[in-house]
Amino acid sequence: MKRFLIPGLVLAVTLGSVLILPALYHAEHTFARESRALAAFHPQSGWTLDNANIVDALDSLPLTLPIRKVEWESRVLTVDLKVATPEVSVSEIYSNIAEILSFSFDGTSNVDQILLRLVAEDKWLGTRHLLLAADVRRTEWSPELKQALGEAGEGPLADDIKARFHLTETKLWRDRFDLQENG
Repeated sequence: MKRFLIPGLVLAVTLGSVLILPALYHAEHTFARESRALAAFHPQSGWTLDNANIVDALDSLPLTLPIRKVEWESRVLTVDLKVATPEVSVSEIYSNIAEILSFSFDGTSNVDQILLRLVAEDKWLGTRHLLLAADVRRTEWSPELKQALGEAGEGPLADDIKARFHLTETKLWRDRFDLQENG
């Protein structure tokens, strides 16, 4: 009886493997097919930001204002844009803001908040001055806000947009760019 025990166990394991392995193979391929179908209907955002890819991600944006500083920590992206020439227009600034916000909220999966600052740099004096600051959260972002930034042109933003962006305008911004107060 003992002499049939080991060959019997080997035979049982072999038969079990023959029956179980094809079932596992079929289950794995069914799951993989379903996940591919799910991805087609619910595409993932293009980027998952981290410290290793943040430079490449932001470098892909069509910004006309140079990035002065970037920080990434705990799902919060901090970006400082540099305004170095007086020829920069309000619509150009709004366009750059829209690009960063759209990329961060529509093009990534893990940015929950953006702290965005526009900084004027005087290269002659070597000084920097804050022009504008925004604190925008993913829950407050919408395609309508991007459209409103694009349609604002050279005029000031509407008060409800400023409120949703938690926008802070400095006196220097108002003196230089706010056409409603200047004229």
